[in-house]
Amino acid sequence: MAGMQIEARNDFAADPITTHAMLTDPAFLSAVCVSSGDLSHRVDAVADHSAVERRLPAPSSVRKFLGETLTLVQDIHWHAPSANGARTGTLDLTVKGMPAKADVAIDLRPGGRGTVVDFTGDFAIRVPFLGSKLEAQAAPALLEGFAVQQRVGDEWLARASGR
Repeated sequence: MAGMQIEARNDFAADPITTHAMLTDPAFLSAVCVSSGDLSHRVDAVADHSAVERRLPAPSSVRKFLGETLTLVQDIHWHAPSANGARTGTLDLTVKGMPAKADVAIDLRPGGRGTVVDFTGDFAIRVPFLGSKLEAQAAPALLEGFAVQQRVGDEWLARASGR
């Protein structure tokens, strides 16, 4: 796909089975959307697949293309777990009405404080002459999404364990 390389890591204080259950819990996914400042969202999630549609304020760099808001569609497919709860998966992220797409591999495994989740892949915006500039402007917001997931996950797990 080319475009810009995306790399992010979450490190959660829980085992892989608990972490995966959190990452596929519709209430958790909704909490991430709320914490991100989404204007609205819709979540559908089960153990091996989650789909989240989010409407949020458009960054100023793309307002002339999309208007004041944009709609992100996040689609995650999880593969079966290994004996220790480790899993891999894929994240496809698209922006409705814009030729923007992220193709990201997910690797959830024991490590760090309990479970690390690595996200690696490509993000591309297919707009002649402006694509790479728009990618560079949009990348910080995309990476911030992983940081929000970390913060909400830490709070979620602390509440679940009574800390």
